Amino acid sequence: MQREPKVLKEPKEPRGLTVLYTILIILYTVIALQEGGECILSESVSNESGFQVDLTEGVSYKLGIVSSNGPQEINVTISKGSFIAFEDTFRLTKSKKNYLPYNPKFTVEENGTYQVHAEPLDPGTVNLTIKKSIIPKFP
Repeated sequence: MQREPKVLKEPKEPRGLTVLYTILIILYTVIALQEGGECILSESVSNESGFQVDLTEGVSYKLGIVSSNGPQEINVTISKGSFIAFEDTFRLTKSKKNYLPYNPKFTVEENGTYQVHAEPLDPGTVNLTIKKSIIPKFP
């Protein structure tokens, strides 16, 4: 009786690894989309300051505060006439790396020029940014 030669099978790629790679790619894409967006305002703020910015109805915006030696707190208001699109006090975290709330989003009711008022409550300098969110706003 003649034996047939053994054929070596190629090892199969583990499915778990493929699923893990897919999840990592999706997660990276979502994070990249959230961080992106056109910067429409970037200003350095060390004392009470006011800026103007043109904003569009139906667009979602992100406000960012970044600093390596900033104040403990900073008040920020974005308004047009009596309409207040955003108002909050940012507080430096215990790690002294981020401000809370972290990159809050806001929208406006109508197109136009809005006033941005920033008031540091302690000595220090921050960079204030407003970016258009590249993730569309759904009704």
